[in-house]
Amino acid sequence: MFNHKKSDIAVLGAGPVGLIAAHALSDRNMDYVLLESAQRTHTHSYALALHPETMALLDTLGVADQVLERSRALKTVAIYAEGECKATLDYSKLPVKYPFLSVLRQSELENILVDALHAKGHKPQWHHRARYIEDEGDTLNIAVDRLSEGMTGYAVAHMETQIDKIFEYHTHYVIGADGYDSTARRVTGIDFPEIAPATICAVFEFETNAELPDEMRLIVKDNKTHTFWPMPNGYCRWSFEVPNIESPFDSLDKDHQLVQQSHRGFPLLNQKHLEAFLAENAPWFEGSIERISWQMMVKFEERLARSFGKNRIWLAGDSAHITPPAGMLSMNVGMHEAVDLVERLAIGSSDEARQAALATYTADRLEEWANLLDLDHHLSDSSATDPWIHNHKDAIVGNIPASGDSLKALLAQIQLTAAA
Repeated sequence: MFNHKKSDIAVLGAGPVGLIAAHALSDRNMDYVLLESAQRTHTHSYALALHPETMALLDTLGVADQVLERSRALKTVAIYAEGECKATLDYSKLPVKYPFLSVLRQSELENILVDALHAKGHKPQWHHRARYIEDEGDTLNIAVDRLSEGMTGYAVAHMETQIDKIFEYHTHYVIGADGYDSTARRVTGIDFPEIAPATICAVFEFETNAELPDEMRLIVKDNKTHTFWPMPNGYCRWSFEVPNIESPFDSLDKDHQLVQQSHRGFPLLNQKHLEAFLAENAPWFEGSIERISWQMMVKFEERLARSFGKNRIWLAGDSAHITPPAGMLSMNVGMHEAVDLVERLAIGSSDEARQAALATYTADRLEEWANLLDLDHHLSDSSATDPWIHNHKDAIVGNIPASGDSLKALLAQIQLTAAA
């Protein structure tokens, strides 16, 4: 039996982007519902770093202090090749309030955002899955399954998700922050093509006795890009790009399914291979491997939607783009997209005012992503640009964890500038 509910705006997905949308809506006293198919926040996810502009955004929402308490500040990004540093990007020189990268696990960030949302009198509707969306002209009809988990099986018992109840939500607009397999994007029929070949990485997170630098490092070797992230509490994370073989696993799924895979199925995930990866690509790392807390093979696709929405359904975050892993662009820029959408929807209560405000959203976003990923080849160098940077520009673009004016300033430090 259907249970009918009404709300002005439905936000699909309670990852960082959807939670930021919920905060922005709450702060403007707008009527909304936040629907999430999972039963809780992430346990593991690849995203772990916040750009300076994102910290400024979190400050406006009242959660920056909580993030700073739980994160590690990185002041530089270094680019390595053949065991030596080729270039350093100095965030401390940026003229911003938060001149550093803030590193914390996505699960920590989501918990902070959920707790702060509770304090504002709102919460996600966990285990609520949007099944389909119908456009009824002046409203959207969203069929939502409320899910539950029950034990099934005889010889081998296992947990199975079941539909407990079905709701019908009638809303005026949808903000689709529902990730790679976005229902919002699918029902609009928006294409989500690849813009670059996918890469496969072996990801390891472990505790170490090394004195970790306050610096993220990109390692470029043999047309592959590896990353090193120092983390809070003596942990670090490594991602090693491996040959793009046929893989028996799915692409990175940000919808709470990024879980550890047994190394029995993936030999590259054992400690012997980790030690070999470190010796070959990062001879400067001399720390111990005390305990591997997370290990996974991940396929990173690069995709960009041809449109960011239409009519009453609009996209933000991973539902509209998947980008190179080191830059953490999809999550960070996606948060700003969510706030931008809320600001456009807050322009007035009439459809005419809202549609006028939304009319340029897709063009604005596509222009922004063309600049972020240099899709229009607008970046240029000069006689002062190091030849190594010139020859490896493609490995750098999209992998620098920065956006907005900070990205422009950091690129200028290595003599890369955007054409006027």
